[in-house]
This record gives sequence, C-alpha cells and structure tokens, in this order.
Amino acid sequence: MSMYQQMKKKEEIIEEFYNLLEQNMNQIAESGNKIILADFNAKVGKESIYKPPMDNESLHNETNNNGRKTIQFAISKGLNVRSTTFSHKDIHKETWYSSDGRTANQIDHFLISNRFGSAIIDIRALRGPDIGSDHNLLKTNFKVKLRVKTGNKYNEKRKTVNIYQTPKWKQEYAIEINNKFEILKNLDD
Repeated sequence: MSMYQQMKKKEEIIEEFYNLLEQNMNQIAESGNKIILADFNAKVGKESIYKPPMDNESLHNETNNNGRKTIQFAISKGLNVRSTTFSHKDIHKETWYSSDGRTANQIDHFLISNRFGSAIIDIRALRGPDIGSDHNLLKTNFKVKLRVKTGNKYNEKRKTVNIYQTPKWKQEYAIEINNKFEILKNLDD
C-alpha cells in the first residue's frame, strides 16, 4: 500500500468516526446533557480563533488537522472542549506517550454540552495507574445537582461523584477500555 493510499484510508476512518459520532449525538434529546470522552488524536492549540469552544490551557500551541475537526464538531453540536480549560503542570495535561517515552501529547479530550460545562470542576491526566496502555487516565471531577422529588416539589441536592472509588464502576471501566484496545488491535491486522 502506497503512502497516499494509507493517508486516504486514514482519512476515511476519521470521517467514518465523526459520522458515527454524529449519528449517536443525533439520537440524544436536545435537552440532554451530552458528554464525550475520547481519544480524538487531536492536538488542540492555543490559537485565539478557537476560544469559544475551548480555553487557553492546552498543552499544545498549534492545532493539528484532527484538532480542527474536533473543534468544528464541538461547535456544530454545541459542545465545549473542557480538557483544555484547567491550569495544571504539563505532566498533568499529557494524555499519551510515544513508545520511546520522549514525546507526549494531549490528544484525549472531554467534550460536554455548553449548558453543562460549568459542572466540570477539574480534569487532569493521572500518570500513576498502570492500565497497560500508552495513554494516561483522565480524572474528571463533576459538580452534580440532583433534583429529588419529595411530595409535590423538587429539592436540589449537590453531590460530588468519583467513579474511580466505586469498585463496580472501576471494573466496568477497565473492561470497557480493554475491549476498545482489542478492537484497535484487530483493525491493525
């Protein structure tokens, strides 16, 4: 396969990814809270032209093609790229490492509906957990308002949820991640 054919195939896979993502997004009610956590393979830079859907705390200075596609998708669906919002040391922004350990990128991103963007308190990469991947886990802190119906009226309760502290969710997450990597391995064959 020539280099041109490989690049064309890669572009087709990226387009298919965004088409599937858009189909899934269209199935969610407009009033629903939309959250997307994904390896977009997107370097989102600090260019001022992209300020509305993201902030200035990205690891990268310049946006790559996948970053532009991610930002365009976010804008078209009324989403914010929240993973570029919080001020941390660069080592807590790095979500992927090359096999030689010299190159680090912020390519995994957290997108959320503009309306619910303020529910995210913090996002940072966790370097400690060994998950058998060249990616770091992203830890996201939410501020959740729950409306509880008591009698004929609703009362709001606030609760911070950490899914990594619930053994059931931790196990389900590990299984889901493992399944995704198996699918990727099969694509390479």
